[in-house]
Amino acid sequence: MEANRKVVGFTKDVTRRLEGVLGDALLGVYVHGSASMDAFVYPTSDIDMLAVSHRELTDTERRKIADVLLDPAMPCPGSGLEFSLVTDDSLNVPSESPAFEVHICTVPAKRKFVDGRGHPGDPDLVLHYAMCRERGYATFGPPPREVFPLIPRSWVLDAMLDELHWAYLNADSTYTILNACRAAQYAETGQLTSKFEAGRWAVEHRHRPMLVQLALRTHRGRPKIVPTQEHAKWFVDFATERLHAALEAEDIDED
Repeated sequence: MEANRKVVGFTKDVTRRLEGVLGDALLGVYVHGSASMDAFVYPTSDIDMLAVSHRELTDTERRKIADVLLDPAMPCPGSGLEFSLVTDDSLNVPSESPAFEVHICTVPAKRKFVDGRGHPGDPDLVLHYAMCRERGYATFGPPPREVFPLIPRSWVLDAMLDELHWAYLNADSTYTILNACRAAQYAETGQLTSKFEAGRWAVEHRHRPMLVQLALRTHRGRPKIVPTQEHAKWFVDFATERLHAALEAEDIDED
């Protein structure tokens, strides 16, 4: 598919630019999220990438990475790039808010560069690490399972709870419903999936299948009727219940 070729070309371009800035200091570059799970929807999906360096970045390297990845002459085939770079050492420090060197977003409404120095860390990286380890792939460097730590299940469950409620307050109803399906599926099965896979799982298990199918059609860009916030609220409550039950089971197992 043309969209997939464009995604591959874009991620290779990001990798080349990072290699040009960091050289031997670059350990690996990774794609995760919809672009790594055959779930990319052109042109609305963003492209999620992580990079790992052997050491902390210099001031000059931080500025150069911002310049090359925020370059308007490098158009993204989706809605934008979501990118973080971390050090190999930081991956060895267990944290529910992992440290990072830089974070860059090129989605127009959220376009930003964040310098990680002095920053309390980014709790979103917990899910990014987990997804990258399980479903991501390398455009440069070792396979993700050789680089990213195994995230404790309780941390993933907590992160999904936070993401659920963020989505309900900030995202559209379609995203919120499918994100809730993904959280509920993980709580019940331990599988990390795309929103499409989670939606199909919810339909198969009869979790308000007509609403989920509506959300799936809307996500693909073929809506006839768009789900409402009231619909989204039901799925958030449903997934929250499943996540809390899974967390309680984790506590019992630890005892």
